[in-house]
Amino acid sequence: MEKFGIDENTFSKITFLIGVCHDFGKGTKYFQRYLFETNPSIQRSLRNKREYHHGLISAIFTYYILEKYVGSLKDKNILEYIPTIGYLIVKKHHGNLKNAEDEIRELIDEDTLEIIDLQIKSLDTSELKAVYEKLLDEYGIPFDIDTFCNEYRSIAKEILKSKRKFIKLLKEEQFTGYYLITLTLYSILINSDKIDASSIDVSSEIEISPELVDKYKVEKGFQNNESTMNKVRNEIYKEVTENIENLDLDKKIYSISVPTGSGKTLTSLSFALKLKARLREEKRIKAKIIYSLPFLSIIDQNYDVFEDVFKTVETTNLSEDVLLKHHHLADIFYRTQDDEEFEGLKSLFLIEGWNSEIIVTTFVQFFHTIVSNKNRSLRKFHTIANSIVILDEVQSIPHKYWLLLKQVISGFAEYFNTYFIFVTATQPLIFDPEKGEIVELVKNKDTYFREFDRVKLKITLNPMNLDEFKGIIDSEVKEKIDKNFLFVFNTIKSSLEIFNHLKSLKLENSDYYYLSTNIIPKERLKKIKEIKEKSEKRKIIVSTQLIEAGVDIDVDIVYRDFATIDSINQVSGRCNRNSSKSYRGQVNIVVLKDERKEFHRYIYSSFLIDKTKEVLKEFPSEIYEKDLLFLNNNYFRKVKDTSSEDESKELLSYINELKFKTLTSDFRLIDDKTGYEKIDVFVENDTEAAEIWKEYTVMKSLKNPLDRKEKFLSIRRKFNEYIISVPKKDFPCEELEDLNIGYIPLEQIKHYYDPETGFVFELKSTMMCD
Repeated sequence: MEKFGIDENTFSKITFLIGVCHDFGKGTKYFQRYLFETNPSIQRSLRNKREYHHGLISAIFTYYILEKYVGSLKDKNILEYIPTIGYLIVKKHHGNLKNAEDEIRELIDEDTLEIIDLQIKSLDTSELKAVYEKLLDEYGIPFDIDTFCNEYRSIAKEILKSKRKFIKLLKEEQFTGYYLITLTLYSILINSDKIDASSIDVSSEIEISPELVDKYKVEKGFQNNESTMNKVRNEIYKEVTENIENLDLDKKIYSISVPTGSGKTLTSLSFALKLKARLREEKRIKAKIIYSLPFLSIIDQNYDVFEDVFKTVETTNLSEDVLLKHHHLADIFYRTQDDEEFEGLKSLFLIEGWNSEIIVTTFVQFFHTIVSNKNRSLRKFHTIANSIVILDEVQSIPHKYWLLLKQVISGFAEYFNTYFIFVTATQPLIFDPEKGEIVELVKNKDTYFREFDRVKLKITLNPMNLDEFKGIIDSEVKEKIDKNFLFVFNTIKSSLEIFNHLKSLKLENSDYYYLSTNIIPKERLKKIKEIKEKSEKRKIIVSTQLIEAGVDIDVDIVYRDFATIDSINQVSGRCNRNSSKSYRGQVNIVVLKDERKEFHRYIYSSFLIDKTKEVLKEFPSEIYEKDLLFLNNNYFRKVKDTSSEDESKELLSYINELKFKTLTSDFRLIDDKTGYEKIDVFVENDTEAAEIWKEYTVMKSLKNPLDRKEKFLSIRRKFNEYIISVPKKDFPCEELEDLNIGYIPLEQIKHYYDPETGFVFELKSTMMCD
């Protein structure tokens, strides 16, 4: 914070003053009536009347007090605008942030000012005076409530004047620091407010050994395995973790860029634990570890690895305040080291607050926290300060957001002591190592990529339709009866056509697996688990892109519909992954098309496809694994050097000008490239689903909103395991308006949902909606 011109003591006082001032408006007789009203229907009606709101009057009071405090300080810098920032965040501490410029316009509205007149006249000034004189005296802030009540309209004019100056400054300076300090103060306020209201606080001192992963590797005998693969894994692990003591802690953005399957999950965790210990010892920073990944399919996989580390080495029970999984399919349950257990709303409250030493979560959760205006998401914004953030499979971040995220991440690193570790086999140039923007923890990565000779890539750029492709693969799957195959497609419909074709071949001694978002999550995870298990039968797997990044499967031959370089490299990591074959795995890249265009053009931007083709033209039609590092680096360099940064620059202007609402409406980490409006559909796939649906309908009938929410949380994880999202155009009936969801009942399941391939697109118009 000192780089903002705000020392730790001053920042602490600012947060305190915002905290004690933010509910000033609850002292009106209007709010007190609302507070003590016992009839819920009357209370709801009062909530809609403006004089019963407390945000705006509290915001004006907060500005008034902060102005007095800042005025007493000698060196102002950014502090000059702290009162205006305090006004903005207190005004919306029970809602979502809006654009800063819009939030102050109410102060020129006479009707609004007359409402505040009524509130001012209704204040219990004697009691408020006693409370605030005592609180503010410690800070040397003279306080006269009568002065505030008499001069509040003049204060409102001061806020307007300060706002105009502040908005002009934001537009001129384009400084991300104002965004970061505003959201940090907002996050601290709403988190503290919610903790106070809930009476739940489980913060505790939990020590995790920095040698935890070292001990785990010994316990599991990893050091004794002399295979080439394990030898490289151990070399990478040693290089990354043994240099922690020599690391310059002023550098806060790191890279672990190593080949797929080379143990980066354990390596990054061990590095983070050792960095955590060093930060505690040298900087007195108690850093939590936030491990973020793009896909649910690998979150559970990597969480299971972390869980196994703790259960193998630690003697204490593993609890959620030590290791937490946070995504929409995770259990709503929270247990502490002291064996205190929470369920329902209390559990959700703790989970969403990231009150744990290690959090395993999604990119959506993480990036839609640091780029957001949502009250619920921003509650944990301040916890990212002083943390160690591991971003795994970072190549999945859309290139159009590189500049935006670089700016925000750099701000966290520079101003909030946040350390970032970018982990991937295909490192995008969000931060440029040639410019010293990121520290490479693996100095010998060229050597490691050269050591592997697991796969050979064959690139065929002449487009072909699916019938032509069937002719190519038929003979191969028939002849190579001992080989496991993986086929990866760009669209669900093309993947379905090939899967059904392969099934029709009725090949002996073969198990078939189909994976896409067309299948309910419960079945997807089950299929991935089955694929990873050893079997006497060979496996033929057909999938969309969801299987690419991080899913730990190992096949002999891959066919991949044309994609960008990073996707090609990721799918190559599923081929001969563990280097257990005495021969190279084969990865075949083909260009498939329908009657309109190539399938890749439905999914990827033309810009990225063109850069991929430019890079591939520099290589022969066959590429070996040792070439992949150069291939990836060349691709990302071309993307960075020639891509438009217009979208990132526009979003950055929203950030720098505190246009929170506009920013959130335009930022989408996951784009729906189909352009079709979608509907969530509950698939009553089995008797367990039928019971869950019954509970859901009962829950929706409950009148009390808190009762409904509590009931839904008890079934949320299992409920979401049966949800798929499909285009409305392919769903033959209206969604159930009273339930806000589509529904395929168990008795009709065979017509509309296939157990192997999921949702049937050619649905009959006779489908019932009840």
